[in-house]
Amino acid sequence: MSTKTKKFEDELKELETIVSQIDSGELTLDESIGAFERGVMLVKALNGKLDEVERKVELLTRSAGGELRTAPFEPSSDDENPAGAKDDDETPF
Repeated sequence: MSTKTKKFEDELKELETIVSQIDSGELTLDESIGAFERGVMLVKALNGKLDEVERKVELLTRSAGGELRTAPFEPSSDDENPAGAKDDDETPF
């Protein structure tokens, strides 16, 4: 793998490919374990990128005088753990 950071979309596509390969049943046990480990690494990297982007998101709001101002994004408690979602520290599979 190159030292250049991969784009989010590229890593997501790689993860989808890994899942398809594992689901196909055509990999050996060793290949499946290696693919699973790579998939877990990708999930962690993707979650980290999403967390970083979330921190950068700012909401534009308009004051009573019509002036635009920015405020940090603060997810509601419902957004942090949607129904059935697990914490990032838990295994995603």
